[in-house]
Amino acid sequence: MALKTIVANVPSVTRALVLTLLSLSIASYVYIYRLQLEADADTPIVSICPFIGLLPGFVMYAPWTFLTATFYESNLVTLVFSVVVLLLCGKYLERAWGSRELLKYVIISAVLSNVVTWFGILVSYFISGDDIYLYKIQINGMSGVFSAFLVAFKYLIPEHRIAIMGGKISIRVKNLLGVVTAISIISLILFKAIVFYNLVNIGWVIGWIYIRFFKYQDGIQGDQSEAFAIQTFFPEFLHPVISVISNVVYGLLVKIKCCKPGPRSEYDLETGQTTPAPGSAR
Repeated sequence: MALKTIVANVPSVTRALVLTLLSLSIASYVYIYRLQLEADADTPIVSICPFIGLLPGFVMYAPWTFLTATFYESNLVTLVFSVVVLLLCGKYLERAWGSRELLKYVIISAVLSNVVTWFGILVSYFISGDDIYLYKIQINGMSGVFSAFLVAFKYLIPEHRIAIMGGKISIRVKNLLGVVTAISIISLILFKAIVFYNLVNIGWVIGWIYIRFFKYQDGIQGDQSEAFAIQTFFPEFLHPVISVISNVVYGLLVKIKCCKPGPRSEYDLETGQTTPAPGSAR
């Protein structure tokens, strides 16, 4: 009865996302298990499923994997972790933003983080000529979406504290992304986890771009406030460099008509030296 109550209290899109994650991951495990049954006994076990996970050299035959790869966790530990995080974060965001907006945010962050990661791996292949980048490295997992979720929480509840270890340690929501980014860097150095590193760091940038320039809040497109400028995601000594880069990106988005130009003061908001234009989201 308790489990039934918990499931009933999960909003519809969050529930659908969790079921998709479970279904595609389990389907991948079955596919890999059947391959192992047909293979020789000394064949090493792999977790590659090219029809659900994104295999860079195979994607032309399975373009849908730019989306489905996100909902495939290659081992049970990460699957359980992802289900819990998706339930907690999805439930909160769906109630804060609505079902349609959550679904849009997940799809955009999932597909674009996979596309950019795929492109980066292709570049590595062309530079090195090593086929391992095409057929041995698989892009999969919720890392890109979860880092985009952290951006959303920084936007919604930046000062909220999360207690861990029985309350002995607490961390502000706005600092969680820095912790996850540090973990991704350590994983890249120690374990060569290039996919995890790319998904985490591409995912949060995509999440920020969407909320900053495209998401509608109270009838206003984007949030040009200084509190959500991209340099606030970086150490203070990097702010001048990041401000220049972000202004270039904004100008490019305006030129290709991906977002609307605002008043002059809005163009300078990324520098952190002007006040928000009237009518900005915050």
